Amino acid sequence: MNTDSFLDVAVKNLPGGLILVDLKGKIQAINKTAENLLGISSSWRAGDDCQKALVAHSRIAQILTHTCKEQKAVNREELVTQKPTGETIVLGYGTLLLKDDKGTPIGVGFTFQDITRFIPLMDAHEFLDVAMKNLPGGLIFIDLKGKVRAVNQTAERILGLKGPVDAGTPCDEALAGYAPLVKVLLSTTQSLNVVNRQELTTKRSDGEKLTLGYGTLVIKNPQGIPIGIGMTFQDITRYIPLPLKAEFIQVVDRFFTPFALSLVVAALFLGYAETSIKRLAIGLVVALGLFNEISAYLSKRHPDWASKMGATRIVTNFAANVYLVYLLGTFWGPMWLLFVLTPVATALYADWKKTFTTSVISAGALLAIYWSRGLEGSIGWGQASIHAAFIVFISLFVNSIARLIMQMRTSNTTVQKPTLTVHHPSAKETSKPVRLAA
Repeated sequence: MNTDSFLDVAVKNLPGGLILVDLKGKIQAINKTAENLLGISSSWRAGDDCQKALVAHSRIAQILTHTCKEQKAVNREELVTQKPTGETIVLGYGTLLLKDDKGTPIGVGFTFQDITRFIPLMDAHEFLDVAMKNLPGGLIFIDLKGKVRAVNQTAERILGLKGPVDAGTPCDEALAGYAPLVKVLLSTTQSLNVVNRQELTTKRSDGEKLTLGYGTLVIKNPQGIPIGIGMTFQDITRYIPLPLKAEFIQVVDRFFTPFALSLVVAALFLGYAETSIKRLAIGLVVALGLFNEISAYLSKRHPDWASKMGATRIVTNFAANVYLVYLLGTFWGPMWLLFVLTPVATALYADWKKTFTTSVISAGALLAIYWSRGLEGSIGWGQASIHAAFIVFISLFVNSIARLIMQMRTSNTTVQKPTLTVHHPSAKETSKPVRLAA
């Protein structure tokens, strides 16, 4: 047997399919394995256009035509096609450029193997159902009448639902213990306005507080008509910075408020302030105490208000501290310590820049009060500068400790990755296209 005959036999008996075309897309050779895999043993002739010869496998013809035009080979790709019998198969393929002895491209090769047994095939609806159930985030679908259409397993786990939710159940009944979540779902069915990167606070069935980061979407049919809405969410409780929790305000009240009160009381009884100034200071302290207690109560009753309430408290308390130090600082030296409280409270949750800015503003306000009171001399200003520097450094120190604790808590938290359970169907199952509307 001569070399050409030997090569011809070898190509025909390759374990993988091989299709060769010239640069015009004309079929030059198809080996036996390719004919058997594609079911085209008698439907082609040398010189046929690949679009015609592979009419039952249009995706392969498109790849050959594109490769002839671009002259760029690929490897380890996949495609799905069907045999004339209707059987769906998955092909793992690669392309190659054929060149003559001078290196000039003269054609394209398409090599492939049947990898169907390695790729799980299932009906598209079944696949989407499995995928939805195993999403790493919670997912809830309701129609425009407010009835639940689907709740995935992650949502059930995050919310602590006692069992699967039956389709068709009104969402306010199915999610009876999750009023903030129901409110978002029902309001979205009315407005059809989607949101992203939002937060809400609710409780699990066991009473544990839960903070969800969520987004909403409008579900439309192929004609673009809204038919329902969806909510995707994740449990972000452990990632929420300290001030976004109502407990933050309680911690501040527990330690900072008594200390501030003790400073003011000491200034009133041990200092030499005039009676009118004492009355003004007492009135301010009483008003500030009532404000702090009311804001703490509201934050406890409405955890989703905690972030805005905390910011309001910081501004209000800082302004009050400035006025108290201005009134009583001359009569009681330790009053300057009130300026430490606001930046240290900020340091518990804010980033380095915000903490630094707040501490510098507090230190600047303290120096401004000293100047307005006529502070003179290098010793006096030296002590005042040390006070101002202490405010900045203690705030940054507390911020560093708070950030370190948050990082350690986050790194020590293990997240259970969801598992994907896949049904392996028989080779006769086919995949049908599904149109999804955003």
